[in-house]
Amino acid sequence: MKKFILLDADDTLLDFRAAERKALEGVFRLHGRKPAPEQTALYSTINRELWDRMERGEISRQQVLEQRFPRLLSQLGWPGDGEEWERQYRDGLSRGHDLIEGALDVCRELRRRHQLYIVTNGVAQTQRARLEASGLMPYLDRVFVSEEAGAQKPSPVFFEYVFARIPDFRREQAILVGDSLLSDMKGGHDAGVDTCWYNPMGLEVPADGTVTYSIRCLEELTELL
Repeated sequence: MKKFILLDADDTLLDFRAAERKALEGVFRLHGRKPAPEQTALYSTINRELWDRMERGEISRQQVLEQRFPRLLSQLGWPGDGEEWERQYRDGLSRGHDLIEGALDVCRELRRRHQLYIVTNGVAQTQRARLEASGLMPYLDRVFVSEEAGAQKPSPVFFEYVFARIPDFRREQAILVGDSLLSDMKGGHDAGVDTCWYNPMGLEVPADGTVTYSIRCLEELTELL
């Protein structure tokens, strides 16, 4: 039986798309603009590209935060201070605590038999505020955020930071649950733990061995574990 359950946060337990949408709408309104779908889609494209580059080790987390809104404003041809937009966006994002369906009940059930740890990339203050507001914190043993670890998933440095801070941790007794094939599945596999891909769309499981299990809804975790 697995003792240590390592859980990704965004798009695994927390509905990041909902939080992102609300935060974007909020910052647009602060600047007197009503976001059109193509404008929010452009932000998502820019943001995803930057985070993907960070996960590959090409840029730092700070560069992601410094570049995304200046690039958005530039491509839209809008005047404005990208740094100010970033601050306002993160303030709104920190209040985004919508949950993936079943997340609270599953964590409550798993906590009876397992230790639960969050392993997430992102800004520590933002992630912790969202988790607190979500109601998940009473069921979590500890939260690990890449900003505080000095490295992000899928880096082995991040996972070694986490493993060193879990009492009596044993890799064979751990499983990592997440939605990202790169930061979660490859990261966990390379760190020597089993992985469970949260795959609500039912996409084909890669044949590279990085995915140990695949689930389409969180409730399947209680049966699997």
